[in-house]
Amino acid sequence: MKSKYNVLTALMFLLALFASSCEKEGKLAVTPIKDLRPISFRGFVLGDTLEQYFNGVKMREYYGKISFDGNIAYENEDAVQMELKKKGTDEALYSYRIERNKTGNKPVSFFYDGSKVTEGFNYPAPIAEQEQIAFYFDLPPDMPVDIAYGDGSDINTVEYLARNVQPKQWTEFIRIPPLEGEMYVLLLKAGTKEYLIGNDVNYSFMNAGLQLPNKYGYRGGGVQSWYVGLGKDQSGKPVLYPQEDLVPLFPR
Repeated sequence: MKSKYNVLTALMFLLALFASSCEKEGKLAVTPIKDLRPISFRGFVLGDTLEQYFNGVKMREYYGKISFDGNIAYENEDAVQMELKKKGTDEALYSYRIERNKTGNKPVSFFYDGSKVTEGFNYPAPIAEQEQIAFYFDLPPDMPVDIAYGDGSDINTVEYLARNVQPKQWTEFIRIPPLEGEMYVLLLKAGTKEYLIGNDVNYSFMNAGLQLPNKYGYRGGGVQSWYVGLGKDQSGKPVLYPQEDLVPLFPR
């Protein structure tokens, strides 16, 4: 009898502990969830890190490419208020109400250019047999870039697409007609005949899917907008990473 009494007492204690952990000053501390709905976010953040809040609670930080798929919890029928704030500030740069009855699978998209948030990213309409490409180099201020193309065999024979491109500034969309043969986009130190990273062509070309048109295969007609960052490989050597095309993130 004594052992049964001890077990019953222990169970009653655990139930009381659970109840007290769920209530605070007579109110539920753990709010029940009424519904879960799928949510997706797509976009890009430049210049500053943005913090994402839901109903005033910080959930995550963004810089660079945004690709998130998950669920959003609803406590009642009210919409959830999403806000984007520059890291370390209380100013909401962007607000978006996510309704519980939101239909469709279209992601919530946003683009931050370093000063403002917009729901889309502007790029031109396609032109037949003219590839249109813009570049943004997220590099130190003392690393301006010359953008060229060639087969990578001789730096003295490259053709230039743009010169003295300053870090953290978008180029205009460069129109490129079909070229002779397959070519690579090569990056050089501005005003020199040196490749950008260690004067090594293997570290200084665009290798993440950028495609130039040529007369014998792909003839162009696309639009590309490339963000190029600066990272390090496993040995600690600087590399052009990430390389991201923003256009697929903002389909029309």
